[in-house]
Amino acid sequence: MRSRYRLLCTSCGSEAQDLESRCPKCGDSLEYVFDPEYLREATLTGPLTFWKYRRVLPTVIRPVTLGEGGTPLQEAVRLGEAIGLRHLYLKDETRNPTNSFKDRSASLVISDAVGRGYGGVICASNGNHGASVAAYSAKANIECQILVPRELDMGKLAQMIIYDANPEEAGSTIEEAIMRAAKVAEETGLYQATAELNPLASEALKTISYELAEQAPVPDWLVVAMGSGATAFAVWKGYRELMERGVIDRTPRLIGVQASGCSPIARAFTLGLDRPVRVDRPETGAVAIRVASPTYGRAALRALRESKGLVAEVTDEEMLMAERELAKYEGIFAEPASAATIASLHHLVDSGTIDRGDSVIALITSSGLKTDDVIRTLDRRRRSAGLGTSLATKERILRMVKRGRTHGYEIWNRLGRRMTLGAVYQHISYLERRGLIVSSTDGRRKYLEISERGLRALKALDELRMLL
Repeated sequence: MRSRYRLLCTSCGSEAQDLESRCPKCGDSLEYVFDPEYLREATLTGPLTFWKYRRVLPTVIRPVTLGEGGTPLQEAVRLGEAIGLRHLYLKDETRNPTNSFKDRSASLVISDAVGRGYGGVICASNGNHGASVAAYSAKANIECQILVPRELDMGKLAQMIIYDANPEEAGSTIEEAIMRAAKVAEETGLYQATAELNPLASEALKTISYELAEQAPVPDWLVVAMGSGATAFAVWKGYRELMERGVIDRTPRLIGVQASGCSPIARAFTLGLDRPVRVDRPETGAVAIRVASPTYGRAALRALRESKGLVAEVTDEEMLMAERELAKYEGIFAEPASAATIASLHHLVDSGTIDRGDSVIALITSSGLKTDDVIRTLDRRRRSAGLGTSLATKERILRMVKRGRTHGYEIWNRLGRRMTLGAVYQHISYLERRGLIVSSTDGRRKYLEISERGLRALKALDELRMLL
């Protein structure tokens, strides 16, 4: 009887054995590759939940479920207007049982562990995956040991503890925790539930694409945040399988977003490299995507290029601004790493890279209730002159526009490139929304000019300074 699927290397295509975590030849990540004929013939019925897609997932004997999947796709009208997009949609994965898309992975991984008769799992995680594995382990009544890096969001650690897992610090980075988890699994015989070491974890995420295909027409763009690269790889795999099944006749272009302080995949894409660049000192408060050595980096790069996609880098400040926009306009409280997808859209639209009439789906992966970034930022702002700095930048931009017709890229150069291009475009968008500058399009470039209101604002600032 022909096998439904094989476990293959994402890079060299070598076949691996069951339960192997890395390619035995080149050491890269693994994936389950389904027989094309089987994919075309598999029938999927039932309500829109994760387990509706059981027949296109690796075999498990008994699903361990908390009701994951089937998350809503909602049109973001107000947020779209603020960004300048007429067709923006949000895939809200915060609606999963532990408020994270990693519940999909945990459900499949723990189902496999239970089906194989394991009484406990070991998992390295920097947050969401560990919280999910802890919850599903509790549901299955099996032991759960989680290795975490030194810096971790308190909300995610609290979830691990309340689900009766055993979290333990294992180094200062997620990479150190992963290496330790591999060793512990060998020494103890615990089931390996680490996302980077178990290909079932990424396999589960492809169901996001399957759901999207049922919820709406294929968009022009699908925006995902990238840490290990597994999400970009998985959603693209899902769309490839949907093409093989004949369900869709085209695929979206992917946009992979990383923090500017830790962007090994984005930089490699920009430089035309086939593997992530080395990041010695990752610097971002978005813990969920602070991954210096992405396990699925090469696979993500291939997915981005095959989809004719692109990458974007955003600052921590931009993520926090987008987090607030998402909450203010659409009532979704997302963690900063999730809001990175929204942060990237501002300058992609303003620069003309994305047309304002394009359809865009942004993946919102996890809830802001699990992080303490907002509290830390608010505290920092109370003790700093952040608002003054922001106003000073806007005034500088306004004075540059006053000198004559210009555009965002030229302003970025004049500012000395001391902030990201995306931050510049966010300041420009703010000034335009307030009527201080006006824009016109010539070809694909948007040109800027100062308005009468902008001139009055600068005059008022000058008069105020004379009084001080």
